[in-house]
Amino acid sequence: MENKDYDWYILFPNHHEGLRLNNVLKGQSIRCTIAPTPREASTSCGISLIVLETDLAIIKQAITEQGIRIEKIVSLPKKEWQYRSC
Repeated sequence: MENKDYDWYILFPNHHEGLRLNNVLKGQSIRCTIAPTPREASTSCGISLIVLETDLAIIKQAITEQGIRIEKIVSLPKKEWQYRSC
């Protein structure tokens, strides 16, 4: 069961890797939202993807299969973002 009070963020070492995963997920019709990396998750500037907890297994599989580098996946209390979804 999904916890609706938290968002799941995927953090990346650079923008390129984040955009790569965004394109892969978009091609597989998996919902994600490009967002700035929250300071609570990392002091690095950059983008992150907000994804649904229920999609994490298939997303992790895509990351492995496509050789996409990530820093980590974290859950944080939900925030209201107004960014483009894929």
